[in-house]
Amino acid sequence: MKLEAFGEQCFYSPMGRFLDRLLEASTAYDVRRDKDGYFLIANPAQPDAFNDVVRDAVEKAGDDFVVFPTSDGHHGYSQMFIIPLD
Repeated sequence: MKLEAFGEQCFYSPMGRFLDRLLEASTAYDVRRDKDGYFLIANPAQPDAFNDVVRDAVEKAGDDFVVFPTSDGHHGYSQMFIIPLD
């Protein structure tokens, strides 16, 4: 299945529903669609909230999606790339 637009629900497992929630609007990050997945880019005003989102996503990733976080060069994250798995 492919997600054609933000807000369209197409993931049905508990992990997939978590991915749906990640792709919704948030004050902690911006979502940008890429050919193969999604970039979640941290809001510099809310680094702790974004770090929590990344850690949660890494913990919950598995059969539905893969997460590639990018360090901010300190003790947190600046962005993460999510690839949904078909």
